[in-house]
Amino acid sequence: MKQRLSFTYLIFIFINTLFVVKYASRIDAFNGYVVAFIYTLLISIISIVYIRLDLKNYYKYLFNITSIFFFVFTIYININVDGNSLMVDRWSAMEVGIKALLNGEYPYSAVDHLNGRTSNLPTLLLIGIPFYFLGNIGFLQSFAFLLFIYIISKVFSTYKERLLCLLLLIFSPSYLWEIYVKSDLMSNFIIILAVVVFMQDRIFRNIKNNPLFESFLLTSLVMTRITAVIPISILFFKHFYRFSVQKKMIFIAVSLATVILFSYICFNKVSSFEHFCKHNPFELQNRQLPILLSLILIITPMIYSFRAKNIKSILYLTVIFLLLPVSIAFFTSIYYSGFKATLFDSNFDISYFNMVLPFLLLSLTFDYKILLPINRNMSSLQDPAIILG
Repeated sequence: MKQRLSFTYLIFIFINTLFVVKYASRIDAFNGYVVAFIYTLLISIISIVYIRLDLKNYYKYLFNITSIFFFVFTIYININVDGNSLMVDRWSAMEVGIKALLNGEYPYSAVDHLNGRTSNLPTLLLIGIPFYFLGNIGFLQSFAFLLFIYIISKVFSTYKERLLCLLLLIFSPSYLWEIYVKSDLMSNFIIILAVVVFMQDRIFRNIKNNPLFESFLLTSLVMTRITAVIPISILFFKHFYRFSVQKKMIFIAVSLATVILFSYICFNKVSSFEHFCKHNPFELQNRQLPILLSLILIITPMIYSFRAKNIKSILYLTVIFLLLPVSIAFFTSIYYSGFKATLFDSNFDISYFNMVLPFLLLSLTFDYKILLPINRNMSSLQDPAIILG
């Protein structure tokens, strides 16, 4: 367990220091590497102090106050930061894609404020529609933050654990970057995490689910982003393997119907097959890795699904298998272009590491639990045995 704590903690530091080094270096008064060292030192000291601290019944109030304050902060940032001034176009790519879809146009031809196009698969565009009507796509991040608060409230049985996970989130420069630039990437994987937590609880408690519902829900998630296959397969492939032939056929049929339905909604206005080949979300999402390697990294987690025995193992395996394709692409870019071009000249988009972060934060909190002096008075009314499978 201590080895796992070391691994998850190092990954947490690695991802966040990449952001610190890159963006602190853009400020003349700062040396990015020095700032990254100070960040690592501070977060380590805070973690050690927090582990040894015992605030008794105050954790609940601190958790609730921090949650409310940060939620308001996300709304404030989204309202006051002008998206058109940003050199990141995820928010506007989603916005122009949704606008085109609602206007009966092909969404993957729409050009955003940086002359880019959306790489969001159909389900993520549909998820963004309510926030488009609210007038600010960035509110998706505020919603995802509330969803993350709900997730950790369901998964962890004490407020000390919940507050630890929350603090790790809001002390993550990589997450603060997501909020500031109104990116939908981490929000996408928080939504996936919520479904993983919901489904694993039912699966490990042997609660019978309707295969129609399971197939529609999980296929819809896969159609948000290609790499969503990884956590979904770790969660569900073993369960699917044990289905009867009839249930397998129903599941596959509903899955195909869902793909056809969502594909029709978003692709039916494309002018030609040649235009689709040039402007489609799959090409944009897969540009970092060769197709064969991507397929191997997506299929392999299915095998490891048989090793997933509870939420902790699902989270840990997801961290590893989401980290692999991003890390391979990152270090391949360093090999061919050099570290400076990869990080500082943005030859590689380090925000892809944020796919890992929601799962990593929960896994890291589970690993930290071995060091937490848990006060039994802090326990919620939930039964941890139920939550953890």
